[in-house]
Amino acid sequence: MKVSLITTVLNEKDTIDEFMKSVIGQTKKPDEFIIVDGGSTDGTYEILKKYSKKYKWIKVFQEKGASIGRGRNIAIEKSKNEIVACTDAGCILDRNWLKEITRPFTKKDVDVVVGIYRPYYTNDFEYFQGLIIVPPPEKIFKSPSRMSSRSIAFKKVCWKKIGGYPNLRTGEDTLFNIILIKNGCKFYFAKYAIVYWRMRRNLKELFKQFYRYGVGDRKSKSIFKMKKNLLFIVGFWFYVFLLLFSFFVSLHLFLLLLVIPFLYFFTEGFKLAIKSRKISGILYGFIISLTKRIAYVLGVSFGK
Repeated sequence: MKVSLITTVLNEKDTIDEFMKSVIGQTKKPDEFIIVDGGSTDGTYEILKKYSKKYKWIKVFQEKGASIGRGRNIAIEKSKNEIVACTDAGCILDRNWLKEITRPFTKKDVDVVVGIYRPYYTNDFEYFQGLIIVPPPEKIFKSPSRMSSRSIAFKKVCWKKIGGYPNLRTGEDTLFNIILIKNGCKFYFAKYAIVYWRMRRNLKELFKQFYRYGVGDRKSKSIFKMKKNLLFIVGFWFYVFLLLFSFFVSLHLFLLLLVIPFLYFFTEGFKLAIKSRKISGILYGFIISLTKRIAYVLGVSFGK
């Protein structure tokens, strides 16, 4: 069974070598590895070209301005094999990832294989971020919104059937999975196909990440399929309206309403402290949960 591995990349100079080493070190090598660079300006493209000169099965292309969805489609169009595995360049692959993500295709009635992802962290901020953001495997396998193209493989015929990845910069994998399911593609969940996902280094990067998630979910209209997220967004703006209204009506009511989100996010932090058995989880949980919630709502509401 021949396999094409594909990915997209943009300005990953600091992490690209570690990612490439994890691909080269796979116990099962891909028959070809196709990388589409979206127009990196930090030297990433030049680093990748060196790898492609050394390893003939690595092929690098550049498509300036291409979205993640468009970049993946270009890579798949250039691929030669019926089985396509997909990951993200900002991650690190477990050495058995490709073997595990493609093994189920030996069975009948398997069109798509979904693997898992775990947080990769180097400090407390990234550690607590991983506890909050990365769902356990059983939740990944139950929801298309949690299945990620950082750990997936599929038959090219399925990709063709649905017209490829949506041309979006973010949220494209959620919509891709939803459409695959709607078209009757058979999913298989590979719990030993593991990808390590780098957590954001600071609050600014975290805010941008969830802002883009919000933009992507709105553009793909998948937000309307996520009842929990949609309810939170409606509740958020209703709360803002009440807060502004109370400011002109009653100072006591205004102060009371100000306390409510504080208690909510403090509770999130307290639960994280219990889960991690670290008292610092209260502060990190409060800050990380608050940042990602506000960023996501603003992305859905105003992002372009």
